[in-house]
Amino acid sequence: MNDAPTIWLSGGLAIIAALSLVVGLVFFLRRQQSLEVLLRKIAWEQLKDVVIPDDVDGEIHLDLALLTARGILVLEVRRAAGTLFWGEQLERWTVLDGARRKVIDNPLPGMRARRHAVHALVPRVPVDGRVLLVGPVQISGDNPPGVALPADLLAEFPARGKSPPPDTLRKAWEDLRTAARPI
Repeated sequence: MNDAPTIWLSGGLAIIAALSLVVGLVFFLRRQQSLEVLLRKIAWEQLKDVVIPDDVDGEIHLDLALLTARGILVLEVRRAAGTLFWGEQLERWTVLDGARRKVIDNPLPGMRARRHAVHALVPRVPVDGRVLLVGPVQISGDNPPGVALPADLLAEFPARGKSPPPDTLRKAWEDLRTAARPI
């Protein structure tokens, strides 16, 4: 009879662990879904995890390339939690989340290189680039140039609309898609 409390305690802990796993999975899927919803609002089409030629006989990786009403948008998605401390000329930035500290490489030089490589392939259309910070992150001071939170991206890039993209954008997109290859 002394085993009954142990069985109940073990069963209760197992239920709590299973519920925690389910809640974590739901939170992860909602976050992924919200990013996809955001991208569908501003882009007709997207390329994910591809490499394209750069203009120095190499290749460069793109997290995302989007066909938007303003042209082609190159996005590098970074997940972060905490407060971002940055400097445009610093090699590394720091994200502080309570007692945790994470150091990341400054993403701006890489973004400029990615945007330049795309523009070299499709010089007839505007090409822009952003580092998109996803997650519960705050930025210390002003936003770094070229870095956006999801709400900033929605404010900056208009909804794609129901009509198809103009022919100039469509042709440039086809050129980019032809040059890209999946990883």
